[in-house]
Amino acid sequence: MSGRLARRATRLVLALVAAVLVLPAVVSAPAHAADELPVRVEITSIAPVVLRPGDNLVVRATLHNDGTTTLEHAAAALRVHRFRISTREEVAAWADLPATDVTDNADVVAAVEDPIPPGGSASVVLTLPADGVNLYAFPDAWGPRGMAVEATDSGVRVGIQRTFALWFPAESVPPVPVTTLLPVAGPPDDPLSTGADTALEAATSPQGPLGRTLQAASADQAIGLVVDPSLVERAEAGGSQAQAWARSVTSAATQHDTFTLPWSDPDVSALAHAGESELFTVAMDLSRKSSTLGPGRRTMTWSAPDQVLDQSTAALAADADVAAVVTRAGAIGSPTPDTHALAVTSQGRVDRLAPDGTLSAMLVSPAAVEPGATSATTTQRALAELALVARENAQPAPILLAPGRDQVADPSAAVTLMTAFRSAPWVQVDSASTLLVGPADDAAKRPKDASADNELAPIDIDRLAVARNHAVGFSSVTPDPAALLAGVDQETLAPLALAWRADPTGRESLADAVVKNVTARTVGLSIAPHSDLNVLSATAPVIVVVRNDLAVPATVRLVVTPRKACLQVDPIDPVSVDASSSKSVTVDLRATANCTVGIVATLESPDGAVVAEPVAFSARVAPTFESVGTYVVGGLLAIGLVLGIVRTVRRGQSARRGARTEAETGPAPPLPVLGGAPDEESGQ
Repeated sequence: MSGRLARRATRLVLALVAAVLVLPAVVSAPAHAADELPVRVEITSIAPVVLRPGDNLVVRATLHNDGTTTLEHAAAALRVHRFRISTREEVAAWADLPATDVTDNADVVAAVEDPIPPGGSASVVLTLPADGVNLYAFPDAWGPRGMAVEATDSGVRVGIQRTFALWFPAESVPPVPVTTLLPVAGPPDDPLSTGADTALEAATSPQGPLGRTLQAASADQAIGLVVDPSLVERAEAGGSQAQAWARSVTSAATQHDTFTLPWSDPDVSALAHAGESELFTVAMDLSRKSSTLGPGRRTMTWSAPDQVLDQSTAALAADADVAAVVTRAGAIGSPTPDTHALAVTSQGRVDRLAPDGTLSAMLVSPAAVEPGATSATTTQRALAELALVARENAQPAPILLAPGRDQVADPSAAVTLMTAFRSAPWVQVDSASTLLVGPADDAAKRPKDASADNELAPIDIDRLAVARNHAVGFSSVTPDPAALLAGVDQETLAPLALAWRADPTGRESLADAVVKNVTARTVGLSIAPHSDLNVLSATAPVIVVVRNDLAVPATVRLVVTPRKACLQVDPIDPVSVDASSSKSVTVDLRATANCTVGIVATLESPDGAVVAEPVAFSARVAPTFESVGTYVVGGLLAIGLVLGIVRTVRRGQSARRGARTEAETGPAPPLPVLGGAPDEESGQ
């Protein structure tokens, strides 16, 4: 081993020993309150973001006197902790050290010339020369170091903000693939309302959640979108603000990796727990067929804020062949998730994407992760987190940033983070499509059933499904089913939207209204009431009137069913009735015996679905002699005639019957003698 390598090895061992001695105290330090000290230190710039050998470190900060006393001798000090942080937990621990915690000696001090009165502020520049950085330059020493800017007054600490220096002496390292996805789903929709959609108009404004989401997406074209196409169509039909937003979304879809949500963004978990796969298939089909965002879009599902991906939900998604299921993000400080995995279900496998809790929270509100965070400290914290992911193994696992369904990405945070990711040598910005084609192991086991209290109840989902199925079956009566079913699927799916979880009462009212409205589409075909009958012959025609109050023509099957076998009905041809009209149908009855029989008449679609209320009446059946009796007596007479002829032939002619014949006609002439003439003629 050369002397240079030996020195490096010695330094590395000393660094590791020091880290072991120092970091436990850092990790165990309690969290601090933001108002413990009177001066708020705001780090506004750190240059360079990634510090390399030979670089000067320049930190700019502003000292805000939020106290009640003037700072007569204010100064700022830059302190750099020289030992590399090795885990994400240690990153959080450094940021959360109490404001009064003792830190390293000051590397640079800059005095403030003038006193800072209460409410006043002063800017400082702290420059640490390259030869004062004092960090090891061998490649494996790269990674985050704790750093702080301290405010003092007459040498006493009055404020502090902590952040990180990102030391990178290496030439290159395997990068962490980082993907960002934003959900685009709107406020709950009431498709039966005829008033202005004020909620959508507000949401699509620049200050609204949908407007801010688009602004965040514009930070980088690599940010992916997962859009509810029904929301875009709804915006296209809305007010001027909503229409402008819709144009922006369709334009963004051509520039960003864009997926769709199932139509109307239904609560997939509620559907799975209700065992209602058909409605989910309807939502998937509507999204896949929609051309609003361009053809060929793949569809993802996105879990609710409090939704745990359970077995039944994953199985429903797998059966529908969704592109991926995005689960809820973990809590801030939670362990690095297995971002891309395959959920194995009874219906096959489905890709599962799990967002990183800390980084996703920073995308929404950096201050939620670090109170008092600035653009500069947000950059350093995010890259420090990813540096440790990159150091975990030779092939770093991917990371996904995605806000919760009840959160909105902050546009300025999105710009800060995407700019940071593009600048760091250990980060590789990827699209969601790239993430999905990457390797994935089987996901951890999921609970069998994890229902949430604010899900739509299975009984309500069943009511919606039954109403829709009846309407679909009914629609076959018309040659144009689409006209009868226009809007039925969209109306049925509306109460299932995840956005309604925040308003269960409104959701219940909408579900009731939708069931009523969809059911009303199946009302309009009927049979006119019929009086009781007297059937006095073997065959009798009966007139049944079929009414069609629909706005479309209808073709139905009239089904007349006697309750006893003494009366039968000849086949009835399909009945076609024009819109808003009626038609008389002749039904031929055939009686076979005397009886009183109940009859039920109903209408069915060509597919056999009942489409009208049945009409009941009765018939007194008494076939007359000319009809039934004639055939019976005639048959008996014919049989008697045949029997008489046979009897006569068998008995032959009697002596009495022969004598009577001879007396009436005279004696029969004698027969000639065989072979000659009689004696009288021969003279013998």
